[in-house]
Order: sequence, then C-alpha cells, then structure tokens
Amino acid sequence: MNTNAAQVKHKNGVRYGKEMVQNARKLRADGLTHREITENLGVGLGSAWLWTTGISLNAKQKIAIQERRDRHVFTKERRMALSRSARITLVPYQYQKKYTKEDLLAEIKKFYISHGRIPLKRELGNRRIYRQHFGTWNNAIQVAGFEPNPVLFSKRFVAKDGHHCDSFSEKIIDEWLCGRKIIHGRNFKYGKTKMTADFFIAPNIVIEFFGLAGVQRKYDQIIKRKQELCKKLNLKLIEIYPKDLISSSRLSKKLS
Repeated sequence: MNTNAAQVKHKNGVRYGKEMVQNARKLRADGLTHREITENLGVGLGSAWLWTTGISLNAKQKIAIQERRDRHVFTKERRMALSRSARITLVPYQYQKKYTKEDLLAEIKKFYISHGRIPLKRELGNRRIYRQHFGTWNNAIQVAGFEPNPVLFSKRFVAKDGHHCDSFSEKIIDEWLCGRKIIHGRNFKYGKTKMTADFFIAPNIVIEFFGLAGVQRKYDQIIKRKQELCKKLNLKLIEIYPKDLISSSRLSKKLS
C-alpha cells in the first residue's frame, strides 16, 4: 500500500486523503482496535485494517483492549433509555390478543381431540395466562373435564408386608419376596452416598427395579452409577426391568 499517495481509493469508490490514512495508522499505533478506528474516523472496517497493516500492538496495549471489551456494554443511562423505548413501543402489543377462559379450555380440548391425550403444560405456549385464569395448570385441566397427568412416583403402593412402594411394579416384587418369606428391607443406602436401592437382602444382595431404563438419559446415568457402586461395595445386584414382570415365572427366574 502506498501511504504517500495524495489520495487512496477505497473499493467502494470513496477516495480518502493521505491525512486519513496517517490518522488511522496513528490510532492503531496508540493501541486502538480496527473497529475503534472505524468509529473514530467513519471509515470501513476493511479500510482500517488495510491501512494499518504491519503495525503491531505491545502487550500493554493488548491488555488495555481486553479491559475495554470486558466493560459493560450497556451503561445505566443506556439501559434506562432502552427501557423507556420498550414501554412506548412494545406495551401496546404485549397483550394484544385477549384470551377468555372459554378460549383456553377450547385449546386443551382441541389438543385432546388431535392427540388422544391431554397436553403437557409445555406443549401449550400460554402457561402464564392459564395460571392467571385458573390458578394452576392442573386446575385448568380439571375444569376442561379431564384428569391431570399424574406426577411421577407421586402415588404410593402398600405391599402386604406393610412396605411402601414407589410404584405398582415395586409392589409386585415386594410381594413376591414376602410370599416366599424372604426377609428383605426397603431403601437400602449405598454406602455414604445419597443413593438408595429398592430392596436389600442380607448379607449383600440388592434388588433394583429400573422402570425407566432407556427412556430418560439422566435415569440411565443413575443406573450406571448404581452398577459401579455395587462393584465397589461388593454387592450382588439383581436388575429387574418391566419385561421381567410380564409373568410370575419370568420374575421367579430372575430372582431365584
């Protein structure tokens, strides 16, 4: 690049004088970034980069640039200005569409007709408006004439020996053990961890019902963690899956 020329022609046809090029090089030598140079001189980013080729920044200048980048982009005054602008321009449109209770209930019923089940609250985008009209999502489902989806493991099942089980499947396993007079405990703790096993038979047998295996990634990670703990603690792990409960003979084969 010839910086001594009287004028430098940019690719967009704009001609910049020699003084502009010198100013750009001086700003770069003072430690400004190419973008800061464009803001100071009103030239294109490509021009600022081209004119300052060969000028290196020292360590102190680079640190100063990073410090400027780390500063908050929005000052208090800038945030207040944006807030005022939003109140003027956005508020009139925020609740432009008015929903009645009947409209919201119709959405639930329409979803049920299309999918054959009630929707999860994340499947309808107006969760906040449902809470405003009905108090809770489940209240809206009930008013629409449906029974809310059960909370996972919220219902307890009591086996014949009085043990409280988290699911009907665990109740089946508990009563299989009880029917054969196998002494067993519930919620056995894995060492000093917070994890517990569904069943424990002394001296070292744990029985786990993995009902959600392959359904939830986090659940599969818990299974893997329990398998590792059993090896570490010298415990014999018997893993029961939903397919093992198809028949009593299949369960007997797994537990015998």
